[in-house]
Amino acid sequence: MTLVTLVRTLFAPGAIHTFVGAGGKSTAMRVVAGILVHGGLRVRMTTTTRVGMEEFSGYPISIATSSEEVQEAFGGPERVRLVAAAALADQGKLTGLHSTLIDELDVDSDMVILVEGDGSRHKPLKAPTSREPVIPSCSRTVLALMGASGFGEHIDEEHCYNHQAALAILPKGTPRFDAAALAAMAGHPACGHKGVKPGMRFHIFMNQGDLTEKRSIGSHALEILAAEQGIEGSLVSLEQEAVYEISKL
Repeated sequence: MTLVTLVRTLFAPGAIHTFVGAGGKSTAMRVVAGILVHGGLRVRMTTTTRVGMEEFSGYPISIATSSEEVQEAFGGPERVRLVAAAALADQGKLTGLHSTLIDELDVDSDMVILVEGDGSRHKPLKAPTSREPVIPSCSRTVLALMGASGFGEHIDEEHCYNHQAALAILPKGTPRFDAAALAAMAGHPACGHKGVKPGMRFHIFMNQGDLTEKRSIGSHALEILAAEQGIEGSLVSLEQEAVYEISKL
């Protein structure tokens, strides 16, 4: 399966889809948006947290705060647009919309809304803090990202945002992000699966699959997730637009 086919399978039009986790959420949103726009859909991107302005440079941006402004910003004929609540120029950040404003949206049948639901401070892996993720309750799909550059590495601050929380949910003495640790994190209700409500499709997006030395760890983790937790996922490279493996449920 190609990445184009995978994206069109996961991101149905007329719906809201939320990205969480680490290892390339902003890249994922840009790549997915490009594929969907090329397929004839309109795409709106937003966040419930903060995103760096430089990560979305080149996209038209609307600032909206009220329900009326948000609905107007998400409308219009433009093929793609980023919508935020405010621009913090001194910090180089765009602040996100309150999730209730996203829940109130009427999504057109030819539109896909992509939401970034948490931050990761550019780490390849993460465990969420107590205040995150913020997933709009009307999300059809939750995509939990994991960056392969952290696979097989020590469970520490360099490779995992909020790594102490990751250690707390893993078996005592787990030293590295091996396949079992990755699968445990991905499906844990206090980690990768946190905030996912019944009825939402949940998919693990393992990014950076072009790192060949990491690929076998990711493949094994996907096998564990499918066999032991019934969780679907894929091993991809968003930058290379390649798919290396998709788990079979």
